[in-house]
Amino acid sequence: MERLDTKVIPFEAVYNFRDMGGYKTRDGRVVRNGLFYRSAALGKMTLADKELFETLSIKTIFDYRDNNEAQHNPNPVFSQSQYIQIPAKGNQAFEMPTNTGGRDFYKVISPEMFRDFYAQMPFNNASFKELMKTIQNPDNLGLVHHCAVGKDRTGIGGALILLALDVPEKTIMEDYLDTNIYLRPMVEKMAQSIQRQYNEQELQQFYALMSAREDYLQAALDAMDHRYGSKNEFLEQEFGLTTEKRKQLQSYCLT
Repeated sequence: MERLDTKVIPFEAVYNFRDMGGYKTRDGRVVRNGLFYRSAALGKMTLADKELFETLSIKTIFDYRDNNEAQHNPNPVFSQSQYIQIPAKGNQAFEMPTNTGGRDFYKVISPEMFRDFYAQMPFNNASFKELMKTIQNPDNLGLVHHCAVGKDRTGIGGALILLALDVPEKTIMEDYLDTNIYLRPMVEKMAQSIQRQYNEQELQQFYALMSAREDYLQAALDAMDHRYGSKNEFLEQEFGLTTEKRKQLQSYCLT
């Protein structure tokens, strides 16, 4: 994979918090550290976590969750950070698995349905439109974007940022799949809490839905090409990211 060492920020009570810097682009430049972070929810931060967070100079906290999720696990308030919360669910009428009261989700939603969800999430999505607008202003960076576990909505958002920076798709996929490493403790804890109410097949489905799977993100990437003919055309038509605007974005995000 064309990248430098993964930079995981060692929080006590926040999972999957990673600096997205260090990835090489197609022309050999490198994404700067300290500009983009991806994470699971921030709401359980300890005092030490909050002190560590304040050292990162994060100016924007971008939250993909809906109001219900955010109310049940609100973000901590940091005086130096602006807070943007726009649900990134897309258009399908089913709940994300981490919503409050959503444990039966794993019994009724199949991996195939989840893959379909990924395939429609990048399009006509107000949250991602605002994300791509936000990152074009250097004053908004560093930015951390997150959902509940930092896998699905954050996975798409991370892919969009890296696509705009011209990072190869293979690297984008590796960044997404790294989530499986950093979410493993959370997933195992969840599995222990539900296993008595789940049969073996339902438990396997739970693991499938809580995994970052290549076929999930690939469904989104393929849909971009299918609808627009290319990723470049997708970025321009969905987000107004013309070649010139992408060059400008890359000029302050890459070294």
